Amino acid sequence: MNQNPEPPRLIDPAVAAQIEAAYDYRGHVTVTLADGRIIEGFLFNRSLDPRLGPPFLEVFPKDKDERLLIPAESVRAVALSGKDFASPFTGSCSFSP
Repeated sequence: MNQNPEPPRLIDPAVAAQIEAAYDYRGHVTVTLADGRIIEGFLFNRSLDPRLGPPFLEVFPKDKDERLLIPAESVRAVALSGKDFASPFTGSCSFSP
């Protein structure tokens, strides 16, 4: 009996960077999966550190009332595809009393 746990699966560093950028984005993203499926929606959660458990991302799909838990190892690409709703508020701004 093998008592060694399965080694953590590594995520392509480029894909991990895309996931991090999508997490920081405040608009819809397009996730392309290894099986060819494409999911558009809002990426609201992710964990990419294999020491914390299997890496994953969570997405609210566009036009659906559900959340998807997607294993990060099945992600091939993430693109920022929708408007960033926070873009008018980024950068410097000034307020006057």
